[in-house]
Amino acid sequence: MKFRTKRKINPLALFYLKISLVISLVILAVYAGIYQRNNRLLLDALRQQAASYYDLIVRVRHWNAGYGGVYVEKKIGMEANPFLREVGIEAEKETVDGSLLLLKNPALMTREISTILSDVNKIQFHITSLQLLNKENAPDEFEQRALKKFVDGEGEFWELESRDSGPVFRYMAPLLLERACEQCHFKFNYNLGDVRGGISVTIPFSQTAAVMADNRFTIISLSLLTLALLLGSTYIMLNNLGTKLDAAQEALLEASIRDELTGLHNRRYLMTRLNEEFERARRKGTAMGLLMMDIDHFKIVNDTYGHPAGDEVLRSIAQTLASMLREYDVGGRYGGEEFAVVLTETTPVDMVRLAERIREKIEQLDDHGKATGIHVTISIGVAVLNDTDTTETLLQRADSALYRAKEEGRNRTVLV
Repeated sequence: MKFRTKRKINPLALFYLKISLVISLVILAVYAGIYQRNNRLLLDALRQQAASYYDLIVRVRHWNAGYGGVYVEKKIGMEANPFLREVGIEAEKETVDGSLLLLKNPALMTREISTILSDVNKIQFHITSLQLLNKENAPDEFEQRALKKFVDGEGEFWELESRDSGPVFRYMAPLLLERACEQCHFKFNYNLGDVRGGISVTIPFSQTAAVMADNRFTIISLSLLTLALLLGSTYIMLNNLGTKLDAAQEALLEASIRDELTGLHNRRYLMTRLNEEFERARRKGTAMGLLMMDIDHFKIVNDTYGHPAGDEVLRSIAQTLASMLREYDVGGRYGGEEFAVVLTETTPVDMVRLAERIREKIEQLDDHGKATGIHVTISIGVAVLNDTDTTETLLQRADSALYRAKEEGRNRTVLV
């Protein structure tokens, strides 16, 4: 049975997703708040406009009621309010010259003002009550809800309403019984200060709705632009940070497997690769070998020319060694003045040939960077993997071959 391995998520990518979510939520919250606030301001402006119309109508009604109504000359088409007679008020009067005057009471004047404004800007007023003198003033559903709230103590009521002709803003405030109103409303047994009705104001909402739609489009555009800028900037910064972190990580990894002085692989890396190549050679049945090298009389170099010169020699030999290896060979500094090379998929003869080329090349060197005029040689031990070897025995045999090369006079290669 095969099991799927869990894919590791890049920490920076996960961090970017999290910070993107936080930025998105904050931006959406900010712009949603701005949008809601703008809408509230627009609706509040409409409410104030409607309240101003209501206040104007109430003041005009007070003026009218203060004079007991206003008589105007009756013209063709004008009819008296028949409900005035029911409460004992004479709606028509004749002057000494025979002209007829018609009484305009507050209710009739309110209706006529509403008609004029409706023709001009579609704004309408409606005076109504739960107890009616004129059945034509019966409240609609909105006005009924408002009147009930006024009885419960609320001072105003408003809402948006959809109509076939378009949306409208409905506003209503109460009318309280005053002494000037008692003549017409006495039969309903109101007390002074009681809510006897209300005036509703209806304002077309289409223009405000269009402004809200424009605001919504602007807010959405600005929020998307802000999100794009912030998320894009965050992505660029995190991408640059990721690149620098990757480079730093690669530098640290490289430093952990490199010898600081020579630039070759260090002993830890050599041993790791030796074990890997040993397992691969055993698995595939391919040839493998190990070269162990040591600089002859290196202590004399340090004692004679100083340790800085000795370091230059080590660096020079390391560069020569690296230049002569194949891409898949693994060379490194084993310790002190010792070097090692792990060779794969090559014959014992080729291993010895490579060792000899390295030895001869180093023997010919007399310029070691800043340390010139110093001549050194190396001894090399070559061990070829056999069927009974382990990594430890292979290493021991290569070291034994190197020891033999030293015993036999140095500056030579020995194969075991």
